[in-house]
Amino acid sequence: MQTRFHVFFTTLGCLILFFTSKNISAQKTLWQIGNADKSDAEFALAPSGYSHFLEKDFGWEDGYFLIGKSNPKTDWPYALPGAEDSWGGSSSGAGWRASVLNILFGIGKLPSQGNWTLVIDLLNMSHEKPPLFKVTINDSSWEFQLPKGSGDSTLKGQQTKDSGYVIKIPITQGILKKGGNEIKMTSLWGSWLVFDQIRMEGPGDAIITKPENAFIRDVKAAGYEIKNNEKPAQPLLVDVQHISGSPQLEVFLDGSRIFQKIIETGRYIFEAPMAAVKSAKESHYEIKVNGQAVCSGVVERSPEKLITPAGYVNTMMGSAHSRWMIAPGPWMPFSMVKISPDNQNAGWQGGYDPIFESVGGFSHIHEWTMSGLSMLPVNGPLITEVGDQTHPEEGYRSGIDKQTEEAPLGYYKVHLTKYNITAELTATNRCSFQRYTFPKEKVSRVLVDFATPAEYSYELQDVEVTKVSDHRIEGFSKQESPGVWGNGINQNYTIHFVMEFDQPISQVGSWIDSNVQNNVSQLKIKNAKHAGIFVEFNTTNDAVVQVRTGISYVSVANANENLQQEVVKPFGWNFNAVRQYNVSSWNDLLNRVKISSSDAREKMRFYSNMYRALCSRNTYSDVNGQWMDATNNVEQLKDKDALALGCDAFWNTFWNLNQFWNLVTPEWSSRWIKSQLAMYNANGWLAKGPAGMKYIPVMVAEHEIPLIIGAYQMGIRDYNVDKAYEAVRKMETTPAQKVGEGFAGYRDLEPFLKYKYVPYDKGRFSNTLEYAYDNWTVSQFAKSLGKTDDYHLFSERGSWWKNAIDKESGYARLRKSDGTWMQKFDPFRSGANSQYVEGNAWQLTYFVPQNVPALIKWIGKDRFVSRLKWGFEQSYKERFNAPGEQYWEFPVDQGNEQSMQFAFLFNYAGYPWLTQKWSRGVLDRYYGYGLSNAYLGDEDQGQMSAWFLMAAIGLFQTDGGCSVNPVYEIASPLYKEVNIDLGKCYGRGSKFIIKANNVSRKNMYIQSASLNGKPLNSSIFPASELLKGGELILEMVSKPNEKWGLIHPKN
Repeated sequence: MQTRFHVFFTTLGCLILFFTSKNISAQKTLWQIGNADKSDAEFALAPSGYSHFLEKDFGWEDGYFLIGKSNPKTDWPYALPGAEDSWGGSSSGAGWRASVLNILFGIGKLPSQGNWTLVIDLLNMSHEKPPLFKVTINDSSWEFQLPKGSGDSTLKGQQTKDSGYVIKIPITQGILKKGGNEIKMTSLWGSWLVFDQIRMEGPGDAIITKPENAFIRDVKAAGYEIKNNEKPAQPLLVDVQHISGSPQLEVFLDGSRIFQKIIETGRYIFEAPMAAVKSAKESHYEIKVNGQAVCSGVVERSPEKLITPAGYVNTMMGSAHSRWMIAPGPWMPFSMVKISPDNQNAGWQGGYDPIFESVGGFSHIHEWTMSGLSMLPVNGPLITEVGDQTHPEEGYRSGIDKQTEEAPLGYYKVHLTKYNITAELTATNRCSFQRYTFPKEKVSRVLVDFATPAEYSYELQDVEVTKVSDHRIEGFSKQESPGVWGNGINQNYTIHFVMEFDQPISQVGSWIDSNVQNNVSQLKIKNAKHAGIFVEFNTTNDAVVQVRTGISYVSVANANENLQQEVVKPFGWNFNAVRQYNVSSWNDLLNRVKISSSDAREKMRFYSNMYRALCSRNTYSDVNGQWMDATNNVEQLKDKDALALGCDAFWNTFWNLNQFWNLVTPEWSSRWIKSQLAMYNANGWLAKGPAGMKYIPVMVAEHEIPLIIGAYQMGIRDYNVDKAYEAVRKMETTPAQKVGEGFAGYRDLEPFLKYKYVPYDKGRFSNTLEYAYDNWTVSQFAKSLGKTDDYHLFSERGSWWKNAIDKESGYARLRKSDGTWMQKFDPFRSGANSQYVEGNAWQLTYFVPQNVPALIKWIGKDRFVSRLKWGFEQSYKERFNAPGEQYWEFPVDQGNEQSMQFAFLFNYAGYPWLTQKWSRGVLDRYYGYGLSNAYLGDEDQGQMSAWFLMAAIGLFQTDGGCSVNPVYEIASPLYKEVNIDLGKCYGRGSKFIIKANNVSRKNMYIQSASLNGKPLNSSIFPASELLKGGELILEMVSKPNEKWGLIHPKN
């Protein structure tokens, strides 16, 4: 049968894609959403409620419309926002949000003959910014640049006289399958569209299933093996969506039951264990729900490798609407090199977003306020400008084939469609290794662009490049980002590099702004806006070009030594060996926490979050221990295990990263402290924002102090403790000052010490609370070291939070230097996001982590609890994430750090079951599994991920573990068993196991508990009981036990 493909616009406003055939069987409408009646009245939110799109929980990856079950009036919105619409969640602070609508449907009978067509009938779309509309059916996608609509009258509820717009997509054989199918609709770019009807036309003898309690999305054999009762097994992955009730799922293989589970809520991908085979084998499976067969088929079994925790990591997870510091790529733990694809324009949240199906380059640096050294393989006419994110045909950027994009841990791969080139990336700590497969032609080219479109733009002050040989170039790029955190606060750094190629270079050329020069052996540039080089090869005989690149912030010699030590000597030109080293390095860390779950999605979510908590921050010292300090002097680390480490900030990391590192990777906590002390030795100050080892005064307070003290109290003490105390004491007693091109210390220290709070007419009022907490942590450090006078001094300062919280209103109420409280005070509006740093008075009232019982007594227990309960109930609707990053307008906002302790405060108020309920609520609503819903707000260099990890294993430290006798608070673990390897280091035991018997998505409440063989009647226990090794056993039930956990230990 001959087939031809046509695309054309009809005069009726219809885009039709069709295949012509000699044999066309009769079609009928198999299912539909809405009526083709030029009206949207049958849909949710119609006719004009588009602004409630997020409030009604539309647009998320985990939402769906199930054919045969869902109701258009409640479950399908009349309008789909585009990435430019604020009512869909996009904003300057939140980034681009591409909402998605999912349709699930089951095919009970799939005829081998006949035509299928998806018809999408639209009433209207935006006139100003018509959407780029993408439709995906299972694994096949279509994109449509829609024409301009007639205006926004349809969106706002007025009837339209326009003829509408129809998209017809013919579905060829092999796209649909018997069983579960999924359609995804999203706008990659542009603005809104309004639906009239969606329908599926197909053969008259096709049968659409009507699911009851559960819907089977997919069934397939996994490409890996697991251990099942210590025996190898290949999982049969059963992707199932809960619909209603508590149905029992059973999986049978060749007539024998291999798996059963009660399905409660949401989606699962169960790993039903099939005994491992030594050669390929076919088996028959059958899925039953409540005893009724709902799905059956044949599965191809095969011998596979045993999966490791690294195998579950998905580096794409959370990459949508993300910051510069999160992207798919082969990042190592706290690595210097973070090579990743970039596809966005310069500006806030620049970097990578999957809605842009292009690549503008693979840049090496993804640190806050820092970037550079972008590379891209190309061919054809030379182009030296990257082009715009919305026009991949412009500039040298290339469109990509999304189906070729792979991003497992330690590896990235994609096919560049403009050039017909496949690019592969892997990396070590300080080096990248890339492999490009070109077409076989005489001129293939690698661009090296020194001006990367990044979140923070920078100036090229000085660039030098030298062609050393036919296989090597080296040089440096001196860069400065001015005013990164206010006037006079500049980020300056130099990226030194050495690049080696495995094929001989045919020529090196350069560009400076618009001037291009060929056959360049040396390049020297000063103060250029755009500059780069291109390296050319003849790939006629060998299409593969490999390049290995070492970098350093100190010197070209150090970049070369980094390359030699990390790549050349151990691996040579073996790309796969470097990739395996990357994965093995990760498994050394990821294996420290083993979770027990039959749900592959939960394993993916846990280990992907663990990956983020350990990869997003950066190393700045070279293999020889040298690093560049804030005044551009070269420093030398004497401790071989020490590293110079930097990041954007430690603001509130005591509620996430600190406690995770202290528990699971204590040697990395030690390295962070040694790095801070190295900065103190070099420049006289600790640093709250040590990006590039500079003093960027990002955020407020000096929360690197609780980082140091929390680690000490958790037994991590292999550094100069006296020096550490000296440093934290100086920070609390010395006015802030400029260091290099940055700024160190507390900006409002002087008014804080004078008034015993920070008056809002003298500084930022909420600093009172953050400064008081830091002072309290120093008091605990002093007490541990026997410094009695200092203990009393800083303990008193730690209580000054009382001067900021008005007993009458029960809020952290704005107060002037004359002692008066602000009149006409609104806890959500007054001083929001200005006097209350990234928050409001409602939120900051709860910022007394050092003494929650005293706070409860100060404002009253009933008021304390009732407000928190109200806050969680209100914020649940918005998934605990303020739309548009307007976090000060909501009570509980997990998308920002000021709310991270809220769920655990109930433990101190005598309501531990509410800690269990709402910590689970945040885990379920805020944290997803996809590109967009993994983190609904700013992931913040591992902070959101680390909070997830602690809450998911059911432990937390509200005071950051900084008290003399630190404690853990118990929440509600997600997994039936968590095994934490304590490593027998820092005086610790071998392992600590958390068992949550009968735990499930509904069984979230603790009925009873035991700790190390003894009954536990408290929701709080000494950290020492964990660190010595042992076992916490929790009996989980579906209804709260309001009598458990009410006894609190005395310090």
